[in-house]
Amino acid sequence: MTDGRTAPAALARAGDAWFQALVDLSPDTIFVICDGYHVFANARGLALLGARTIADLQDRPAIEFMHPDYRDPGTARMRSLTAEGEPLEYVEEKLVRLDGGVVDIEAAGTPLEFQGRPAALIVAREITARKRAEAELAAAQQRFQAAFRNAPTGMAILDATGSVTEANPALAVLLAESAAGIVGNPYWQWVDVTDRQRARAGFHALAAGEIDASRGDLRFRRSDGTEAWVHVCLGALADSGSFVAHLIDVTAAKAAEQQLTQQARMDPLTELPNRATLLEHLARALDMRLSQVAVLFLDLDGFKQINDGYGHAAGDELLRSMGRRLRGAIRSEDFVGRLGGDEFVAILTGPDCERRAQGLTTRIRDVVRQPVALAAGEVSVDVSVGVAVGTGTSYDAKGLLAAADSAMYRAKTARHGTPVASR
Repeated sequence: MTDGRTAPAALARAGDAWFQALVDLSPDTIFVICDGYHVFANARGLALLGARTIADLQDRPAIEFMHPDYRDPGTARMRSLTAEGEPLEYVEEKLVRLDGGVVDIEAAGTPLEFQGRPAALIVAREITARKRAEAELAAAQQRFQAAFRNAPTGMAILDATGSVTEANPALAVLLAESAAGIVGNPYWQWVDVTDRQRARAGFHALAAGEIDASRGDLRFRRSDGTEAWVHVCLGALADSGSFVAHLIDVTAAKAAEQQLTQQARMDPLTELPNRATLLEHLARALDMRLSQVAVLFLDLDGFKQINDGYGHAAGDELLRSMGRRLRGAIRSEDFVGRLGGDEFVAILTGPDCERRAQGLTTRIRDVVRQPVALAAGEVSVDVSVGVAVGTGTSYDAKGLLAAADSAMYRAKTARHGTPVASR
């Protein structure tokens, strides 16, 4: 028990102990600076500056622990605190540790008295890691912006609706539109109507988090009216709510691809569909199980003699001429191709295909028999025609073609004008 005179002193001593514990355990750095020197530093403050005791800090003025770039404004702020009694709002500064290392801090201060003299209480928090992260982020953003501006391919930043918020110069060239004219519009505004729904669906799936990326080749309609094939790749920009679009002009690649496809499907000499394409077309026609299909198998009579007598160049010239004539002899909905050598095939579909095959046979004979003017001289050939008619329930593609081939050989052997039909 204490009397009334000793209780206030005991409470004061207890309060000092509680305050000391609070200061020592604070996660923030706490300094007291008086007459230009550190007179107090809590455990966090000593560790921040690389000191073991307060005495380690008292060999030099407190301002010398501040980075040289910050000393002049730091001196002014300390004078305002101690001489003018003005509190200091949080500012960012750099301190130099005893070992020479530099740390970033944000600090605030308030004036106070220490042993009857003006002093300043400084509360600081180390932000070195945060500043490093901010610097790295700023550098990354600068690198991204530099890459964005100078990328040889079109790039755009899209918002959550798919509208363009930024467009790089390469995209302006690709779309034949100014960057200002691109911004504010959804990127699919330039997509051809045939592909626009697919473009929208891909973006919305990405925005909804259903897919990680959306990519594909789309037909674009440029602002100058020209068309282009564009490979579009969309992805999310992490934690930004925005998306990045890469757009690459693949028009030339598409044209080359189509040319290769065309070459793979066409006979290079006559520019008619080749054997593989003929069989593919015939198979599709027979897939309509109850629909009749007529196949005309054509073999040029006299071609070998011309090829042997005038040379292969003349034979090739003759085949090219026959290809043009056969293409002109059939209707647009019918099909004709070169099987190989001097053999050609015509394919007719529909319920009246057998009747039309008879008429087409006559027309083919007429156009083939007309003389052909070659570089080596004028020549004439004839043609043997075999017709086979069937449906998908009775033939497959190779079977119906073989039946027409057999009919052609019977016609060639018979040497008469009416084709022999195989049913």
